[in-house]
Amino acid sequence: MKNAFLTLITVLLIDLSAVAQIHWKPTKATVTFSIRNAGLTVTGTFGGFSGDLIFDPALPEKMQLSASVETATIETGIGLRNNHLKKKDYFDAATYPRIHLRSTRVERQENDAYTGIFDLTIKNTTRAVTIPLNIVQKGMTATFSGQFTLNRLEYKVGKSGLLMGNDVTVQVVVQTQQVTTPVTTR
Repeated sequence: MKNAFLTLITVLLIDLSAVAQIHWKPTKATVTFSIRNAGLTVTGTFGGFSGDLIFDPALPEKMQLSASVETATIETGIGLRNNHLKKKDYFDAATYPRIHLRSTRVERQENDAYTGIFDLTIKNTTRAVTIPLNIVQKGMTATFSGQFTLNRLEYKVGKSGLLMGNDVTVQVVVQTQQVTTPVTTR
C-alpha cells in the first residue's frame, strides 16, 4: 500500500513537472505602430499595457501569452489627431476601451525565435495574426518582442481613402521579471 501511494505521488509530480510553466511579470512594455498618411509615415504608441506571459523555453507549445492596451492612450504627437482616432469611426475608445491579443499556438523556430498565432481583437472584431517572436531570457529576466502588419479596415478602424494607407505595422516589446513560482497549465 505504501509503495502504491509513493508511486502515485511520483507519477503526479512527474506529470505536473511536464506542464509547469514559468510566469513572467511585465515590468516595461512599448507598443508602437506606423501607417502611411498623406505620403508621410505617421507613428504612434498605445499605453496602459496589461499582460500575462506564461512561458518555458523547454515547452514552447504550452506557452500562453495575452496582452492588452488601452485605446484611449493612443499618442501620435498631435492632440487633435489623437482625439480624432478615439472617436467612433476609428477606435471608438468609449465603447471599446481595450485592444486584446491572445496566443492560440506558438512554435519554436531556432535559438530565441518563435512563431506565434494570436487572436487580435479590435472593436469587437477578432482575427488571427501570425507574429514572429523573439524571446531572450537572461537569468530571471526576459524580453518578448514581435512585429506584424495588419489591415486596419478588417477591424473597422477608419474608412478606405486615398490619403491613408490600410496597412499598419505594429511592434510590441515587453520586458519581464520571472515570478518565482511556476504555474501549471493544462
